[in-house]
Amino acid sequence: MRYLPPPTDEDEKPFAAGDVFETCVSMVRNPALRAQLRAIRSDVETEASDYDVKAAGRQLYRKQPHGQVGSVSGDEIVKVYTLRMVPKKSKGRSIYDRIMAAPVHGRCPLCGIGTVNTLDHYLPKTFFPVYSVAPNNLVPACNWCQGEKSEYYPITRDGQLLHPYFDNVGNEVWLGAEVVVGAPAGFRYFATPPSHWTQSEKARVAVHMKELNLPVLFSSNAGSRLSEIRARLASLHQKGGEAAVRNHLRDELASIEADHNNSWAAAMYRAAVASDWFCNGGFLET
Repeated sequence: MRYLPPPTDEDEKPFAAGDVFETCVSMVRNPALRAQLRAIRSDVETEASDYDVKAAGRQLYRKQPHGQVGSVSGDEIVKVYTLRMVPKKSKGRSIYDRIMAAPVHGRCPLCGIGTVNTLDHYLPKTFFPVYSVAPNNLVPACNWCQGEKSEYYPITRDGQLLHPYFDNVGNEVWLGAEVVVGAPAGFRYFATPPSHWTQSEKARVAVHMKELNLPVLFSSNAGSRLSEIRARLASLHQKGGEAAVRNHLRDELASIEADHNNSWAAAMYRAAVASDWFCNGGFLET
């Protein structure tokens, strides 16, 4: 998972949930419905403020699913997003696009691999419609992560997925992998959080990987990378044996970790460096 600063407007000021909501509902043509929606703006603002407090305190699991807000049904509130923020000609689309554009190189912050092509609701709009256009509930995501997450939401502290705007776990290594001996060699991924982390922190990174099915995604990418570098490793092994392969992998690892400690590639190379079998030619088996 890659940290992202909370969404900001063109002046680099945090988006105000009430203003975002008003921008979207201002295009509602039905005067009565528009008035109903505007009447719940204060509810949207209050809930968004409480969301931020609970997210910062790792307590979003305390939020309870709901339906109607004031006199407006949950389905109608969801349409503020689906009809008035997502469509390319809607007034809320510029906000949608700005949030989508936040990740560097368009890389999904939830997995670190996929290309961002949608916004995911951390608390799903189906069960939490009041957050349908709350900026800090909208996370840039790839199809894989949104599809695997689906409408998951936490009901315990330990069950909370990592939140890109409120959890920054990139400074310490918590993603591990090991070489799977076979023909061809493979890599198995798992969470290996530091021992000094709290039990909840340890549980959350494991849940994040499980619910997004990241071990499968990471293993697939590692297999492809091995295919790409096999010829290079074979040449090194022929010339300098196990030591030459390991030294090369260490050099590559240093560069990869300088970008991100917990990428699938960093974990792959750490595992490869640690495996005598791999460095002594195990990678050659196909």
